[in-house]
Amino acid sequence: MSKTITLLTSGTIGDVLPYIALGKGLIEAGYNVRVAAPRGFANLIQNHHVPFSPFDGNPTDLLIEQGDSTPMTLGTNPIRSLQATQEFLRKARPLYRHMLHTAAEACRGSDLLIHGLPTIWGAHIAEGLGIPAIRANLQPLTPTREFPSALLPFRFSLSGIGNWFSHWAVTQATWLSWRSEINHARHTDFGLAPAQLLDPTLKADATQPLTLNAFSEIVVPRPRDWNEKQVITGYWRVKEETSERVDELVRVQRFIDSAKNPIAIGFGSPGTQGYLSMLEEALNLADAQAVLTLPEKYHGEIKSKNIFPIAYVPHDWLYKSVKVAIHHGGAGTTSASLHAGIPTITMPLAIDQFFWGERIQKLGVGLSIPQRKLNPKNLAQAIIEALNNKEMYARAIEISEALNKEDGIGVAVSQIKKLL
Repeated sequence: MSKTITLLTSGTIGDVLPYIALGKGLIEAGYNVRVAAPRGFANLIQNHHVPFSPFDGNPTDLLIEQGDSTPMTLGTNPIRSLQATQEFLRKARPLYRHMLHTAAEACRGSDLLIHGLPTIWGAHIAEGLGIPAIRANLQPLTPTREFPSALLPFRFSLSGIGNWFSHWAVTQATWLSWRSEINHARHTDFGLAPAQLLDPTLKADATQPLTLNAFSEIVVPRPRDWNEKQVITGYWRVKEETSERVDELVRVQRFIDSAKNPIAIGFGSPGTQGYLSMLEEALNLADAQAVLTLPEKYHGEIKSKNIFPIAYVPHDWLYKSVKVAIHHGGAGTTSASLHAGIPTITMPLAIDQFFWGERIQKLGVGLSIPQRKLNPKNLAQAIIEALNNKEMYARAIEISEALNKEDGIGVAVSQIKKLL
């Protein structure tokens, strides 16, 4: 009888799409697969014909960007940022408790649970169900001495043990933020004893579960102090369905074809309308025209003919049609622009975005400007540089060709087969 594998995910579209890709690969390998995710992702998952097991709640929905009052960020005013984070945690706690309960129900009947950063609590559900778990991370989260935590809002080295400790500290801080809610779920849903004060994932390397790292060694060279349980597979990518958007994409393509210097801009989830006037000025200075991903309710605020607003368009389709990709620097979006073979400008705001912005720069395929430092002049200068730097273009194509030869899904499926 075929094993049932549950892929437990949450967060944003960029967090969910790689899990859908892995799910499709596992189905092709003969496994019973389901993606357990918040109900809001029902259409996205079902459109890819992957069984869907919904649960309630998605704390990411509370991360509404408010400039210096944006939770989980480091804005120009750290005090406001800290206050916003505290308010987010206060509002998220009751949501988190209900989410954990419904997620536990969504995972019952599984033989294996696969979970990642937005679902760090998945290990506790696996323990309660008495089944093995695999971590599947879109960013390097296992401690290393080679670079600081990928979740920090800065990218200077803390040297050796300092780098390693930064991973430990970020993991522990995250655990302590939700420990009460997780222990409540352990008790009420599974009758388990409370978890310890230290995050269980901070145990010795020998006791760590298998971790599939869904990125490429071309982008993140393998840390020399990682053990064999840390497997870098390559990216997990899935082609998004565009048949329902044909008319919309025709209009986008028409705008791109008429543009002198077409680029793509997106601020990710949550998006922002607060930078519209700055974007308009930057595009004028750079003589560039942008397809801007922006919630539809803000489209009426756009006055510039240099901007074509759209609520959503698949990155893989869009980036192949423009000259430069400008985005927040999320793991999935960075993967899309790297695979497209065009220069990238990242505008990091929070979480792992600063890490991917650093990788873009070190690879020589683009630039990075933190959102808190954005202004019309420096964004225009970055656009002009990306449009005209032949070495950057050549390097972007080189990286793209290498990445497109990898089979991240195949490597991941083979590792899962070994475990089962």
